[in-house]
Amino acid sequence: MTRLLSILLLLLPVTAAANPLPFGGLGKESGEELLARCEPALQIIETGSDAGLSPEQREAAISCIAFVDGFIWGHAWSAWRERTDMFYCPPEGFSARQGVPALVKYLRDEQYRRIQRAHLLVFAAFNRAYPCVPLPASP
Repeated sequence: MTRLLSILLLLLPVTAAANPLPFGGLGKESGEELLARCEPALQIIETGSDAGLSPEQREAAISCIAFVDGFIWGHAWSAWRERTDMFYCPPEGFSARQGVPALVKYLRDEQYRRIQRAHLLVFAAFNRAYPCVPLPASP
């Protein structure tokens, strides 16, 4: 019992400081909110460090990287499961390390689209950065 109490007390500062996810998750956030989360992530990816970021910016960066990574894996798994072509053609080994910069560039370039939901904007960003044409179905 004492061990469990100690663990809970150690976790209390983490849970108290963590911002709750937006209602409905990150996918339903606006592009403005997504850009605010992903700019610190881009800084970490480009510099290899989180130096100079506040705890809130670090948290935002982690959530962006996790969201982008989840999108990449989820879309690839769905295409494999459904035996359909992906609607963007990422390079071999594609990860959030390439995805976050593509997303931030898209959000900066397409300011008028930032009113849309995050999950649509990630798809649009990857489609622009890594376009492809699905192969025709074989007879």
